[in-house]
Amino acid sequence: MIRVLVDGVIYGLQEFGGISRYFTENLTRLGLHCDGIKVILHLPEHCRARTPRASWIKRMQDRSLRPRSIFNGTYRRLSKARAWMLRPQIFHSTYYTPPYWPGFRSVVTVHDFIHERFPALLGNAHQFIEQKKNVIESADIVVAVSHSTRNDILTYTEAEESNIVVIHHGISDAFLTASPSDTDIGVFRETHKIDGPYWLYVGNRGHYKNFGTLLRAFVNVASQSGGYLVAIGGGPNLEPWQAELLIRNRLEKRVRLLHAMDDANLQIAYAGAAAFVFPSLAEGFGIPLLEAMALGVPILASDIAVFREVAADAATYFDPYDEKSLADAMKKVLDETACRNLVETGRTRVREFSWETATRKLADVYKSLV
Repeated sequence: MIRVLVDGVIYGLQEFGGISRYFTENLTRLGLHCDGIKVILHLPEHCRARTPRASWIKRMQDRSLRPRSIFNGTYRRLSKARAWMLRPQIFHSTYYTPPYWPGFRSVVTVHDFIHERFPALLGNAHQFIEQKKNVIESADIVVAVSHSTRNDILTYTEAEESNIVVIHHGISDAFLTASPSDTDIGVFRETHKIDGPYWLYVGNRGHYKNFGTLLRAFVNVASQSGGYLVAIGGGPNLEPWQAELLIRNRLEKRVRLLHAMDDANLQIAYAGAAAFVFPSLAEGFGIPLLEAMALGVPILASDIAVFREVAADAATYFDPYDEKSLADAMKKVLDETACRNLVETGRTRVREFSWETATRKLADVYKSLV
C-alpha cells in the first residue's frame, strides 16, 4: 500500500489552469497504474476548480466556522490530524507548501519560474519565491514538466540534479477524440457574431502572457485584411490603452472576450480558428499547444525554448518582442496551403504526449520513495 497526502491548495487558487488540470488528470488515473495506492486529498474550504474523484482518493475538505479568526485555523489543524491518522508516507503539494510534518518523503512538481524571471512584472513575490525555493531544495524528488523547466530549476535553486525527473504534460482524451462539426462552428460564430476568419488566444492576458503585443499585431493585420481576435480567459475588460488602441483604429467590434468556457465549447473555438496564437514571453510547458494540435489548428508561437520543445516543427515561430514578426506570421497563416503541413505535423506530434504516460511515470516516482 502506498499512501500519498496531496495538499490541494491549487484548487482554491485557480478556476482554470494548467496546474489544477495536471493534478486532476494524474490523480484520477493513479489507481489504474499503481496497485494499492491511496491518495489523501486535503482540499481548502472554497474550491474554484473542479476537484478530482476516484475510488482511491480520500477527500478531506476544510470547513468555515464562525468566528473565522478563531476557528478556521483550528479546523485546518483538525484536518491535518485526520490526515495523520491515515498514515501517509509521501507528501505532494499542489503549490509549493512544505510537508505538514518533518520526516515525510516529499515530491514537488515544478511548473515554471515566471515569478523569478519577471519580478518587475509580478510585483513583490519575495516570500513566495523563497518558500518555493526551500520546498524544491528539500524535496526527495523534483518533477519538472519540461526540460526547459528542469534547466530553470538548476538555475534558480540548488536542487540536486540527480533528484530531478522530467515528466511532460499530456493531452486530455476529450481533445483527442473531439471532432466539432461545421454546424457546431457555425453556431459558435453566430453566437459571438464572427463573420470572418479569427485568430484565437487562450489564457490570462496579463504580464508575461504578452497579450499587448498580440493586440498591436492584430491591429496591423486587421486594418489591412479584416478578421477577428477571440480571446478566451482573463477578465471581462481590456486595459484602457488596449481599448483606446482598438477604438482609434476602428476595430473595437472585432475583438471578442470570452470567459468560463467548458471543454466542449473550447474545442469548437479551436476548430474554427484560422490559427491559435501563443505570444508568451515564458511558460513552463504550454498545454494549449497540445489542444491546438489535437484540434488541427495552425499554431503561431513565441520563439522560446519550451515551445520548441513541445511543438517542434508543428508551429510557426515569431519573435515575441517584435509585433511586426507576429503580424507577418498572422498574415501568412491566412494562406491555407501554407498551413496544411503544420496541421498534419501537429496531429502526429500531439500523439507523443499522454496523461497515461505521465501518470505511469508519476506512479514510478511514488514507488521509488516507499
